[in-house]
Amino acid sequence: MNNTPDRMTAAEFQALLQGGKVPNNGITSTGNRKVCNAAKTEQNGIIFDSRLECYMHNLLTTHGIGFLFQKKYTLQEPFTYNGETIRAITYTLDFYLPDYDLAIDTKGVATQQGKLRIKMLKRLFADLGRTTAIELPRTKAECDALVGRIITNREQR
Repeated sequence: MNNTPDRMTAAEFQALLQGGKVPNNGITSTGNRKVCNAAKTEQNGIIFDSRLECYMHNLLTTHGIGFLFQKKYTLQEPFTYNGETIRAITYTLDFYLPDYDLAIDTKGVATQQGKLRIKMLKRLFADLGRTTAIELPRTKAECDALVGRIITNREQR
């Protein structure tokens, strides 16, 4: 068992930021970052959590595909345990397309927490008797391909 603390030196941190290897080949955690390399982006008064989310929004809007933006689901209700209030677990989808029963969440990097919440979302949908498809495009090319499939399906209706 490794009992060393999860720390890095200033030199290791600088190397990590510059995309290089950490000196001495040390194993370093980048911590519990919610979203890796995500930069909030504002366009037309809308604040997006990432550039990829903004890109998908523009694609859907350009192609006239109706969607609900930032739809929030409660995956687990809040509760009290031994006098302690435990907060609800929620998940906010980037886009829900009601005409296609399709959920889209743009994810540049898949995290363990994100994967767990997607499983919980699938369980919620199953409990509700829904067969909502969930897509997790990670790149602009995957967003383009997904919108292409939606357009093809729309034309075949």
